[in-house]
Amino acid sequence: MGRDDELAVLRAAARALAGGQGGIGWLEGEPGIGKSTLLSAAMAEAVAAGCQTYRAVGDELGQRLPLRALIDALGTDGAADIVALLHRDPVTDAVDAPPAVAAAIERFLVTIDRLCASAPVLFVFDDLQWADEASLLAWNRLSSAVGQVPLLLLSASRPVPVRQSVAQLRRGVLGRGANVLALHPLDPEQVAHLVERVAGGPPGPRLRHTLGQAGGNPLYARELIDVLLRQHRVTVDDHVVELATGDDRGLPALHGAIRNRLDFLSPEAEPILRTAALLGPDFSVFDLSTVTGTRTSELLPALDEATAAGVLAESGGRLQFRHDLIREALYDATPASARAALHRQVARALADAGLPVDRVAGHLLDATDAIDGWAIDWLAGHAESLAYRAPALAVELLPGAARRCATEDPRHARILSGQARALYRMQRLHEAEAVARHARAVFTDPAALAEMGWILALVLNNQGRYADGLSVLDESLALADVPPLWQVRLRVLRARALPVVGWREEGRAEALRALVEGEHLGDRITVAWALQILYLLADHETGLDYVDRALQVVDDHPETVDTRIVLLTNRAYNLEQLGRAEQAEESMREALIMAERAGTWRLPTVRVQMAFQYIDRGRWDDAWAELEPMTGDLGVLERLMRYGGLAFIAAHRDDRATCAEWLRMAESMPTPIGYMRGNATLLYMARAVDAEQRSGAAAAAGLLAGTVDLDDADLYERYLWLPDLVRLALAAGDTRLAQDAVAAAEADADTEPLPRWISAARRARAVLDGDAATLLAVADELSGAGTPLGLAQTYEEAAVLLAQAGDATGARGALTDAVRGYLDLGAAWDVRRADARLRGYGVRRGPRTIRRRPTSGWEALTPTEVRVAALVAQGRSNPDIAAEMLLSRRTVQTHVSNILAKLGYGSRIDVARESARHQRPAS
Repeated sequence: MGRDDELAVLRAAARALAGGQGGIGWLEGEPGIGKSTLLSAAMAEAVAAGCQTYRAVGDELGQRLPLRALIDALGTDGAADIVALLHRDPVTDAVDAPPAVAAAIERFLVTIDRLCASAPVLFVFDDLQWADEASLLAWNRLSSAVGQVPLLLLSASRPVPVRQSVAQLRRGVLGRGANVLALHPLDPEQVAHLVERVAGGPPGPRLRHTLGQAGGNPLYARELIDVLLRQHRVTVDDHVVELATGDDRGLPALHGAIRNRLDFLSPEAEPILRTAALLGPDFSVFDLSTVTGTRTSELLPALDEATAAGVLAESGGRLQFRHDLIREALYDATPASARAALHRQVARALADAGLPVDRVAGHLLDATDAIDGWAIDWLAGHAESLAYRAPALAVELLPGAARRCATEDPRHARILSGQARALYRMQRLHEAEAVARHARAVFTDPAALAEMGWILALVLNNQGRYADGLSVLDESLALADVPPLWQVRLRVLRARALPVVGWREEGRAEALRALVEGEHLGDRITVAWALQILYLLADHETGLDYVDRALQVVDDHPETVDTRIVLLTNRAYNLEQLGRAEQAEESMREALIMAERAGTWRLPTVRVQMAFQYIDRGRWDDAWAELEPMTGDLGVLERLMRYGGLAFIAAHRDDRATCAEWLRMAESMPTPIGYMRGNATLLYMARAVDAEQRSGAAAAAGLLAGTVDLDDADLYERYLWLPDLVRLALAAGDTRLAQDAVAAAEADADTEPLPRWISAARRARAVLDGDAATLLAVADELSGAGTPLGLAQTYEEAAVLLAQAGDATGARGALTDAVRGYLDLGAAWDVRRADARLRGYGVRRGPRTIRRRPTSGWEALTPTEVRVAALVAQGRSNPDIAAEMLLSRRTVQTHVSNILAKLGYGSRIDVARESARHQRPAS
């Protein structure tokens, strides 16, 4: 009633969805204003149009249970795999193992992607204000995809309570074009029509005036009418419904009207429904039977009565409260102290029945005044499981349990350990540090102290505080009676930190010792970490052997997923340096896909490393597609590499404003130390290009001058810029710096004679000596090496030297080859520089227009985007395209978004038509 405008908007969205166009709708208004009814109408419209529909309902009591509402909404359409991930047993002592929630979110998103590929999907989330944090994250991620898949997201939320995460989600979806429908009260005429439909006639004047108390809220108006009808306080005269004369009793408020409905329940039904209210907005009869200890047959009369009274309704094999306010009234009717005891009783019943730990813990969180010995025993025994499956619930529940334990109680140590692990998994590192330090202050057991020292060192290392981490590790290793397992775990973590603070040989010795001891104990985590540290400190051939050994050790065990991902990226880098590019790309893609499926926090690391691989091989558009969309709380390594990579591409493409912006962001970061400096390669190079553009060769040479120290093993990729540093130094008149750069390049090639390093040394020497013939020979060698920027720079230097020698023909040919390479990269700055340098010798390459790729239309698509468009045309989902192209699903999503933007289309159907048109053979 009275929602014609809103219903028209939702119907239009449903019709657009059936045509392949996704979207976002956000309904908001007070309880009872009609949000749920509108959502139901939209779902009916979508079903009639041939769409799939799913409905999630938030629950105040269940908002701490990760993804529960979304999983329940899916039913049999893919929910089983997600539930299996959430309920998988944690791996003992695997602090670095990916949390179950992140992997479940990723699996949920993949499921929705695939559902959208079979038919358009309408997904509704009612009472979003009660959604758990994981569901809010998943909803936000889904909202970023509605522009490219047939997915319509409709959510309904109350204006209060105001939760920061819900408000943040609202801002996010508004930024993506969400249609906000604010539901206002019905006007008096609309309320009158509602009364007529319920009571069989229009209201008389006095009833109209009385119903003004409903404030235009349709639920309230309906409940008031029901109260009056049940209490026989209205009469019908000549089809007009009016208040009975002489009845001056007041009318209840909304909650009172609802409680009045409950007053008609029998004494046997009400306590059963109060217990049911503890279970959430919907429940199964099995759950209710379990927690009440009553046979199902004995429950049926009360449930039938509640259904007839309009309290309950059936939905998909479960029972649900007809409105959440009805459930709230039942819940609030139980005194708070009794509610706590009931929640504790429910928790124990669920635990005894073997239900998931997060559901048990959710009830214990609402029973804080009833936490007893059994509850503490249960929490101590399941602290690690909670930290793995529901870390947000763990960090909220475990501190209270810890306070109820004496410090010498063995349960206290297990609870604090679970709390620290949960905080670490959520990357709430400062809080994890505080808990770990407190635990170390009160623990007396050597094993517990060592374990907490290990966790604390991991936390500190993740913050880049390696020196502090070393102090903790040294203190822990000095303890008496530390079990051998924890000794070796502490030792290998110490080996990790030592090289970062400059103690490379000490780190190598510690890693070797940990390797031997770890193998003796059969601890695969220690062995794999030790081998990975040795990889970092070895030459590329030896390092590859270490990585391959480590990969055999970790195999596909769940507790070593993160370690395997790191090892695969290490392997990819070494293979790239050894000239085995195809194997390198295969290894990196395996790491990327594994990181995404596991939902690990290492995914951003893998993405920036893959982007660096793309940049190295000249696939700058693909690199930009990986780096630019990355958001969230990135670590120091990821930010360093992201800013450097984007600034590098922007600098070479002569986009100076964009380059300056990324460089400014990089300035806010701490200066990298140890071998972390090697990850700043592209940042160093971007700063040098930016300096040359703004202030000339001398400024750029000055920025790179500090990288020629012959003993600087941390800058393991300086071969990429040393030949260009020779050019810059000579242009600035600094022959000594040019000679030092050549010496550094030749020393690196002598230390590790890899093809790329040898070519860089020969290039640097040829530029210094003015040897054009050697440069052309190096260019021939590089032509198949997959390093297009270095190849083009080599041709440019040869062109300059040939021009200086008076060989205009040879110079023009070399310049043409150089510019061709730069144009393929879109490196507009390098084209202008090369043209300017040769112009001084009268050498021109012909037309000087830089052939930029168009910014719109089919020709604007990159080669990768063309391939993605072809797979979209085949009706493939993003996960399937990702599997076909060995990319991450998020990367494919970025490519599809770019395709839609460049083509100016609104759906994948349009992309399919355009792709088919361009692939159609000419007649």
